Amino acid sequence: MTPELTFKLASNFAIIGWLLLAGLSNAKVTKLLVRNGVWPLILSGLYLLILAFHARGGFDFGSLEGVTKLFANPWILLAGWVHYLAFDLFIGIWETKEAESLGISRWILIPCLFFTLMFGPIGYLLFQIVRWRKGGSHASI
Repeated sequence: MTPELTFKLASNFAIIGWLLLAGLSNAKVTKLLVRNGVWPLILSGLYLLILAFHARGGFDFGSLEGVTKLFANPWILLAGWVHYLAFDLFIGIWETKEAESLGISRWILIPCLFFTLMFGPIGYLLFQIVRWRKGGSHASI
């Protein structure tokens, strides 16, 4: 399997999870496969496999130059992408559960989920603002 094919498979897999979360959040299939954390867990397993089979040498996270060299390896770059997919979806799941507990409308939640999918921390920030306005007492996860 090539990094490009793995990228497409992982990205499509994540999109299916996001679509279930945004469109059918209360369906049994979504609760069973996405909301209980199985979807990001599978992505996390893929992340582990990529690193286990393709990480060679040490990781230099101590400088931007070191990180740049690290991500020059397409497999490590792919691992970074899968990392984003897994963690962003995890945050989206939390946002969905938190929105339900606070009574936040799905129509307000969906833009937050979109921004979390596309821009991770911006979506999280947007959701926290919505959450605070709805009565959430402090940043929570």
